[in-house]
Amino acid sequence: MATNWIFDKNLKPLIEILAMFCDYKIDQDDLDTIYSGVKKTDYEKDVWFEYEYTGSLEFKVAQDVGSSVIFVDVLADEGLEAKVAVAIEILQIYRLT
Repeated sequence: MATNWIFDKNLKPLIEILAMFCDYKIDQDDLDTIYSGVKKTDYEKDVWFEYEYTGSLEFKVAQDVGSSVIFVDVLADEGLEAKVAVAIEILQIYRLT
């Protein structure tokens, strides 16, 4: 899947949606690790944070420093790519909580 973007406030919904798509049981340790990792990223400097849901799905994220956007790149099997694309479109339009 090509790199795309979401609103930074939608990071948690993205994490939860991706986990749901691949039946991954996300926990607070996952969330803490991802949030901590994202803080060290910078899209313009090509510094990303990568995470994997037990072999089912991989994704990387990078903040666009100074904006309210996080760039996202998801690697999933063909069956999930369409779902991921729709989820990202929704996360570009709406602010979910």
